[in-house]
Amino acid sequence: MKLMPTPVSGLDSVSRGYRFYVLALLTLVFIINFIDRQVLSVLIEPIKRDLQLSDTQLGLLSGLAFALFYVTAGVPVARLADQRSRRNLIAVCMIVWSSMTALCGIAANFAQLLLARVGVAIGEAGCVAPSHSILSDYYRPEDRPAALSIYSAGASVGVFLGLLGGGWLAEAHGWRAALVIIGLPGVVVALLVLVTLREPTRGMSLPSHVAPAASTPARFWSDLGQLLRRRTLIFIALAGGFQSMVTYGVATWLPAFFMRVHDMSASHAGTTLAIINGLIAGTGAIVAGVITARLSRDERRWLLWAPAIATVVSTPLYAFAVLAQSALASLLLLTPAAFLSMMYVGPALAATHGVAGVHLRATGVALTLFVSNLLGMGGGAVLVGIVSDAFAAVEPTVSLRYGLLAVLLANIPAAIGYLLAAKRVRDDWHE
Repeated sequence: MKLMPTPVSGLDSVSRGYRFYVLALLTLVFIINFIDRQVLSVLIEPIKRDLQLSDTQLGLLSGLAFALFYVTAGVPVARLADQRSRRNLIAVCMIVWSSMTALCGIAANFAQLLLARVGVAIGEAGCVAPSHSILSDYYRPEDRPAALSIYSAGASVGVFLGLLGGGWLAEAHGWRAALVIIGLPGVVVALLVLVTLREPTRGMSLPSHVAPAASTPARFWSDLGQLLRRRTLIFIALAGGFQSMVTYGVATWLPAFFMRVHDMSASHAGTTLAIINGLIAGTGAIVAGVITARLSRDERRWLLWAPAIATVVSTPLYAFAVLAQSALASLLLLTPAAFLSMMYVGPALAATHGVAGVHLRATGVALTLFVSNLLGMGGGAVLVGIVSDAFAAVEPTVSLRYGLLAVLLANIPAAIGYLLAAKRVRDDWHE
């Protein structure tokens, strides 16, 4: 009996229900991706005490060191996704990152924890670009903003579950057991991907007059040159990178901020921020996707205008939240800021898909994520840690406040980048 599902040759041969199942399954993979990536944020304080680490070292674990390997592996993995089975690639990479998350729990020092986190980064590089490529073959261009926003909301759900579960597991069993327990279920989901996800024919969601993706891939440097000539893609990547500095920096350090500045327990901070940075932020991402899917049918620039507006409005809300003197006031201001914070993801990625085109979609997404994640993951958490350490000698309790305020400045070039991309997106569109 065959364990592997048969490939899909055309969009009309699959039901709407199965297309939704594919979206749900890949969103689940992305949720676990973010649980394993972000759970470290709620474990920062016990790890800091146990291993005697500085905020800069913790920022490296969560940011730069993780990002360097994540983005370096991302582009070659995306090239494989443009040439080989995307389903198999996702499953193998998921087994790698889930296993390495569990191994983080047995690290005895900074070096061992760093190596395990590098393993997580390399594995997680095989999640987003192949998933986007599959979803673009199961969903037509006019349906992609909504589908990609639902998929992208998986990040917020992952943050929610990682903060909630990580906080409670850390208090009940310690940070080491928390990482082992959280890491292992991903292996089971990887097997589910292998046996239930049908590999779609490339380009099958496009109109009949549009040629499907070529079976023989073009040379990498030629493809890269094509993508780099599309200025819209560069502006989207840079804008997403600067905004990711804020989202990753804030998400990584807010649990520690509330524990240090407002004297919350790990479980209290984890539960509260799970709701705000998880469920509320995820709801904002889905709302943005539904709205921009409608608006962009008549005007594609809304895919980039919407992220610019959300970025401008959310920045002062975050700043006032960090400066608030009470935990309640801070949380009340964080709630609308979080709702707006993830609104950029689905629309901007839908614009990336359209600009890259069917032949180069996975590579285009990977290139965008390379720039975005190098700036975002690589810069955000580390910047907060460095600024916090700089002020720690003078104001050790509230030094994180200054680090969080510093990273918010990255939203200024982010908003400018989205507006510049909006000016060119119609000229660079390739479906």
